[in-house]
Amino acid sequence: MPATATQGSRLPGLVLAALLFVACGRASTVPPPMSPEAAVRGFLDAAHANSLARMSELWGSTRGPARGYMKHDELEQRLTIIRSYLQYEKFEMLESQGVPSGTGEERTVRVRLERNGCTPVVPFTVVPYGGGWLVSNIDLAQAGNPARRCPPQKEPGTGR
Repeated sequence: MPATATQGSRLPGLVLAALLFVACGRASTVPPPMSPEAAVRGFLDAAHANSLARMSELWGSTRGPARGYMKHDELEQRLTIIRSYLQYEKFEMLESQGVPSGTGEERTVRVRLERNGCTPVVPFTVVPYGGGWLVSNIDLAQAGNPARRCPPQKEPGTGR
């Protein structure tokens, strides 16, 4: 009987250890968003909320979320930079269905960000993964430098 009691008291500890291992592991159990737009919207919301963890679940490649194959320090640095470029007051999806990018099943979703009087249009490339979509590339050059004011906008038809 004492052996059974000892084994029984270890079981909750082993279960807890297994749960912690799974929770802290690099594999995500969160299913990817079901549409290109949902992947981009989720990524922007995560950037706005300063959630690198959520961004790392939504950014990756056809291999899966980047957090599953990229070194933690490199991933954190990249997402921190991306987050700084994508801060916004509001955003608007310009193409609701995405546009084929010309390379396989990738799609490009264009988003107009609004911040500090600027309204850059930023292309996001998304790729299919696990029955859903992940953000794989963002043209940060189109977002403009977040540390600088936006250039004055020209008046339509005047060239000024």
